[in-house]
Formats: sequence, C-alpha cells, structure tokens
Amino acid sequence: MRKEFIVLSYDVNRYPFRKTLETHVFKVPQLEQMHLVWKKQAGKEELNYNDNLVLRKIMQDLRDEAAFYKIYHKWIADIIAPHYDNKISYSKHPKMRVHLAKTGTVSDFHRDADVTGRLDQINCYLPFTDVFESSTIYCETDYNSDQYEPINLKYGEALLWDGGLLKHGTRFNHTDNTRVSCDFRFSYREHPSIIPPWSEILHSRIG
Repeated sequence: MRKEFIVLSYDVNRYPFRKTLETHVFKVPQLEQMHLVWKKQAGKEELNYNDNLVLRKIMQDLRDEAAFYKIYHKWIADIIAPHYDNKISYSKHPKMRVHLAKTGTVSDFHRDADVTGRLDQINCYLPFTDVFESSTIYCETDYNSDQYEPINLKYGEALLWDGGLLKHGTRFNHTDNTRVSCDFRFSYREHPSIIPPWSEILHSRIG
C-alpha cells in the first residue's frame, strides 16, 4: 500500500454499519455470507453481475433519514472532518457496492478524475465486511504503472487515498467472501491546521 495512503480505524460499536445493514437493510445474519442467502431467495445455483446490481440498489435507494445515513454522517463528522479543520465538502450519498462471492468484476479499471473532472478530491473506501484478495478493489502500485495490488482492510478500517489519478477496479471474486462497502470523495479548504499526513494524500502525483 502506498506510503501516503491513510488507514483509519474506528469503533464498530459506536458506528455499527454492519449490524445496521444486516438487521434493517438486507436482513441477513452475516453480510459476508449474503451470497448464500441470496442464492436461496433467488432460487439460483450461480449468481452473476445482475445480482450484485439488485442488492446494491437496495442500499442506494435508502432514504436520507435511514439509520445507515445517520451513522454515515456522524462517522464523517467524527472521524474525517476534524483532520481538515471541520471544513470538508463530501458526497451526501456515497456509491454503494456489493460484490458477491464467485461473481465477476463489478467495476472496470478507471481513474475517477477522468469521469468527474475533479483533481482536488480525496477518495474514501469504507467497507462493511473484511475485504481481501479478489473480494476487494485493486489499485495501481504507482501512477500510470498498470501494475495492481489488492487493498486489504478489516471491518472497522477505512482508507483515504488518491482514486482520482490512480487507476482502480475489481476482478472476478474467487473468494467465499461477499464484499459490502461504500466509497465517496471529499475535498477540503486549505488551512494551516491541516498537517501531514492528512495534507499529503494527493502530493505524490506526477504530471
């Protein structure tokens, strides 16, 4: 993992994303085993890309007042914003992700800035399950290298990184682990109180 990336750790009891999703959204005993429950509900032997879309839409359609969003906004206010003088602009609705075990890629390799046109944004990858090997996203080891490594995190960790100019995407999920996560981008106003490493996430860019 690149030296300027920041892995955040937080208390999952204080910010119970997984429990909220298991209890109120998907109604499953374990998010990482959701593929087993979904197979039974859908009456399928094998799952595919469309199954990921169906489950992702359930998350994406959550109302603003849902318990998940109360946790999400509080998490950003408590865990990220204080490092940026409490003055950040972030996605009100993050991109929700579901990558079921034994299903193909859910994201082609890309750079976010090629889509958004924004060069000032930091990415946050916030998983609600452990993510590892082919159940997680892959990121370039260096700018324009086209060499990739998986971003491995535990539930209770999140990653701040430069998804704007580092290519990233997913591969076939060969694991028995379903990934449920969200990701969002944020920008901040420069201020003397913002110090390394928080100020340096985008500083290794080339070109």
